Amino acid sequence: MRARTAVRRFLHREPLTPTDLCMPLLVRRGETASPVPTVTLDEVGPRVRELAVLGVGAVKIFAEGERDDQGGDAASSDAPLIHALQEAKTAAPDMAVMTENCLCSHTRTRACVLTDAQGRYDHAATLDILGAQALLQAEAGADVVGPAAMVDGLTGHVRAILDGTGHRDVALMPHLIMTSRMYDGYRTAMNAAPHGNRSAFQVHPSRPDQAVQVARDMVAEGADMILLEPALHTIDLLARLGADAKVNVPLVPFCVSGEWAQLTHSGTRPENEFLPDLLERLTVYIRSGAAAVITYNAREAARQLTRVPWPR
Repeated sequence: MRARTAVRRFLHREPLTPTDLCMPLLVRRGETASPVPTVTLDEVGPRVRELAVLGVGAVKIFAEGERDDQGGDAASSDAPLIHALQEAKTAAPDMAVMTENCLCSHTRTRACVLTDAQGRYDHAATLDILGAQALLQAEAGADVVGPAAMVDGLTGHVRAILDGTGHRDVALMPHLIMTSRMYDGYRTAMNAAPHGNRSAFQVHPSRPDQAVQVARDMVAEGADMILLEPALHTIDLLARLGADAKVNVPLVPFCVSGEWAQLTHSGTRPENEFLPDLLERLTVYIRSGAAAVITYNAREAARQLTRVPWPR
């Protein structure tokens, strides 16, 4: 190839486009200070329209609801997440809208599961309420439902409910979550820091073989794609799962709040300084086998990609 521009241009392929990006929208009730970017319900529609114009492929919605010991309004059609989902689909009907199917935004303890009167994990009750929540999300227009509680059998339970109610075309993207401190910003913003240890429902970073088995189980239960988080700490799994014949589904890493904080210095670093690092990092994920990437910086990345061609 030497130094001839014409040859480099001939061989060039765009490694990253706005369509490869998904923007998480953290919907909060108020406008108080937050350690990560958030939106109010009124801002969901305008933000989604802006992202659609930039060519961003999807949004993933999180929203805090009412809390109690029975899962609050998780299975209510009046839950904030349902309203946010409807606003997003109205604003950009052709954009893929993804959800979080979990209880950490609805339980008093911030746990992802329900417990019985003795404080023990109640598997049956947890599946029941998460199944009802998933169905409401599908009925509200979700394109991709995201089982995030990582409890045994959840993906299959939700798939059976959706298939049995005429929502076979709604995709499932369960979360494969590694235990990490990189979720702290999100937990603070969404008032979701658990009372106790949540790691029992996550994979320890020292157990990659367990993560592979969890992914295989998810696919066997009907997962259409798998979310990996944190993205920065699961690049090895991204490559390993991509080569696993039993995990033949798209893989989508999630650049969680800690990665956003590191890259942007918690929002204080000038955009022109972190953009090159951002685009390089996103390209690494795509190059490593990601079908798409969820990032709090989707808007900045898309603006840059639509304005400036990739360097030749």
